[in-house]
Amino acid sequence: MRIVVFGASGGTGRQLLAQGAERGHEMTGFARNPPAGEGGGARWVRGDVLEPTDVRGALKGADAVLSALGIGFRRHATTVYSAGTAHIMAAMHAEGVRRLLCVSTTSLEPPPWSRSPAQRLLASAVLHPLLRRPYGDMALMERAVTAEDTLDWTVVRAARLTDGRRTGRYRTAPGGALRGAWSISRADVADCLLRHIDAPETHRSVVDVAY
Repeated sequence: MRIVVFGASGGTGRQLLAQGAERGHEMTGFARNPPAGEGGGARWVRGDVLEPTDVRGALKGADAVLSALGIGFRRHATTVYSAGTAHIMAAMHAEGVRRLLCVSTTSLEPPPWSRSPAQRLLASAVLHPLLRRPYGDMALMERAVTAEDTLDWTVVRAARLTDGRRTGRYRTAPGGALRGAWSISRADVADCLLRHIDAPETHRSVVDVAY
């Protein structure tokens, strides 16, 4: 498949490019400041996800889109998640690309009863007050994606991200919360997205992933 990765210069994005190339996909990384040269079996496109013309240009001829947009563990207000993803979806419509998988977080909503009391306390008392502005924009992104009725989207909600190795051993919960979902490596998040890129059973669903 011809796959475009947004947020390609981040930890999860780099894993997506490398692992996608390993699987034989034609990978394109989209970034404001691509690394010098081309390596790892992927090519790079320079652009800003907040510029619609840049986004549309990157999607010409694509079969699928993987979005790992993010600002890291920062607290400032942003529109990268909501506006960036809106531009991606508009470009997908314009270019006839249907498959979209985007990364979100299991901490976005106050954890339901199926998660542990410790997780509920951590999210409600620490993460949400600390990250309320980026979480607010991520929530806008999720609402826009899940309201989309023509694209074949999947929102992958990952637990706390680490720089651990790829194991291929993790739990997923389509449409539901995972008990004790504390963490997962960026490498395994990338593995999860790539495993599900051609999985119609995950179309228009939210999937939790964690160890």
